[in-house]
Amino acid sequence: MASAVSYEYLKSIQGAPGGIPILDGDGKIPDTQLPPTIVSPFKGRYADEAELTSARPTAGIADYAYVDDTLSFWYWNIGLVVPAWVNQEIIADDYDQLSDVEKSMVPYLIVPL
Repeated sequence: MASAVSYEYLKSIQGAPGGIPILDGDGKIPDTQLPPTIVSPFKGRYADEAELTSARPTAGIADYAYVDDTLSFWYWNIGLVVPAWVNQEIIADDYDQLSDVEKSMVPYLIVPL
């Protein structure tokens, strides 16, 4: 014997954990509806810092993105007074100016002058 599923039940589980995802305008499942174990910390590729900060004004710990004009990865640094995206590649003089907490938050690559 087949069972019927009501329209009301299907509507009630749309977008709910363990339910049916609601697709975005591009036909994709939004990150917010994916289990945390499969959401990547990689947040995409951006032309420049302005595009990155506009598209993703906030992020989570370990999130990172690639910025074309700097040819480098940028990381979300929550250890700053005001959390922000930071370039992984900085010159040694700039690195020396960071606090110990800031230095420990992001895997900086020191670029000699």
